[in-house]
Amino acid sequence: MALCPKCYGILNFWNVKAECPYCGTNIPNHNWEERLDEDAAHAEIAWRKFRKFTGNFKSALFGNKLRIVRFICTFIPLVALVLPLANYNLNIPFVNSSAQNMTLLDFTLNTFLNLNWGSLFGFAGSATLGAPVLMLMISVLCLYLAVVFGVLNFLFVLIKAPSLKAGINIVLCVGSDICFIAAGVLFTIATALSADTTASFISGSVQYGLFVGIALFTLNIVLNTIINKSFKAQRLEQANEEE
Repeated sequence: MALCPKCYGILNFWNVKAECPYCGTNIPNHNWEERLDEDAAHAEIAWRKFRKFTGNFKSALFGNKLRIVRFICTFIPLVALVLPLANYNLNIPFVNSSAQNMTLLDFTLNTFLNLNWGSLFGFAGSATLGAPVLMLMISVLCLYLAVVFGVLNFLFVLIKAPSLKAGINIVLCVGSDICFIAAGVLFTIATALSADTTASFISGSVQYGLFVGIALFTLNIVLNTIINKSFKAQRLEQANEEE
């Protein structure tokens, strides 16, 4: 059931003519000029929003040299996937490993997927080896979390670009830095604790890849902090122009 746009008379399903049965108004053409103006106004508003969206997106990523550097540096820290993070030697029944440099990619493909997780958790519950094994497991988990935060940082650079915001990117880069630092500290503690046991199952040391990852994410923190301030100023300027 519908209403006449002029007299608001009730139109039943059998009222199939273009004219209102009560006031005779041609319903399809009623106030067509006013409706055309409204459509034009809505189209102009939608176009203005689209121009702002695309303009902010381009400005956030490539607006000046510093923002271009920030965009490039967003995904550079993921080079830590192929840099040696630690030199280690495992001496446990379910993994055969000679001394080697560990990149996170190699570790994932050659060790992580081949681990006997049941035996590993059994070692984690051991009174003698429990502490170093647990430290080692948390250390590896921290490395993967650092990579996850790094990938999310890249995605949120794109997602937040139209709104000119970078606060979440600062948080994610801080998270990656903390995870890298924690991974290095826990790995060092794990090897030290293992050396103090009668059955030393791991030895090794952290390598330069870990410090490169920390340095690159720290650089991202600095860049995002600087650019986030410029984003706030740009948003304020846009708000003043719209008033």
